[in-house]
Amino acid sequence: MHEKEYHPRLDLNSLRLNQQRIILGSFPIWSLSANLQAHHNNDNNAVAQDAVKKKEFPYFYGSSKNKFWSWYKTYFDVDVLPSNVESIKNSLQSNHIGITDVILSCKRKGKSSLDKDLYQRTYNLNFFLYPKLNETLKILCTSKGVMNEMLLCNEFFTIHTKLKLNQINSEIHQKRFIEKTNGDPSLIRKPIFIELNVESGGKIQCLSIPSPGSPYRKLNDFGIFEVSNLDTYLIEAFNWLKDQ
Repeated sequence: MHEKEYHPRLDLNSLRLNQQRIILGSFPIWSLSANLQAHHNNDNNAVAQDAVKKKEFPYFYGSSKNKFWSWYKTYFDVDVLPSNVESIKNSLQSNHIGITDVILSCKRKGKSSLDKDLYQRTYNLNFFLYPKLNETLKILCTSKGVMNEMLLCNEFFTIHTKLKLNQINSEIHQKRFIEKTNGDPSLIRKPIFIELNVESGGKIQCLSIPSPGSPYRKLNDFGIFEVSNLDTYLIEAFNWLKDQ
């Protein structure tokens, strides 16, 4: 029987972030989730020791196999220490960047780290404040699945009735972005860029990057036809996040 797992770093009483730049992931890997006691009872020490051996650390994208913080160091803040939680927090704070995940709780098939094996999900869809007139909220999504299937699901638009998809601007921005990365827009089947308009005049832009947990998987879905182009894609993605 699979136990329900609850996100270890999200407080249901304070989910909203006030930053205008947000990094959005899915859910922690099994060994870093909050429900270890339910899974292991008396084996918690062994689990913790195993996490140390694997060089995992208790924060977003804390898996040793996840490349996000090394990417962040390379393309955004060269001074950050990728496996040091305080260093990461300080960098995010000084750069006015919020960070969260789109799943609050779920069940998991075995100990899988794949998003497709997370089910009975409860989504975190109220983590941001609406941008005001002439303001832009930027959300960097750590996969296309996070953006297209989890964040911008039917429930999202049921909750956020003041938000409307701007299809024309979404396609224009996506084409321009892919051209900057020397990619091929015709390879993209599901969007990598989405723009939403707020009723009051602000806008929300969402950009997805290849999953840092499996960075070479389905690169062509991002318009990337050669592995070498991944570097260019990430440069442009983090530059987009930097621009205000």
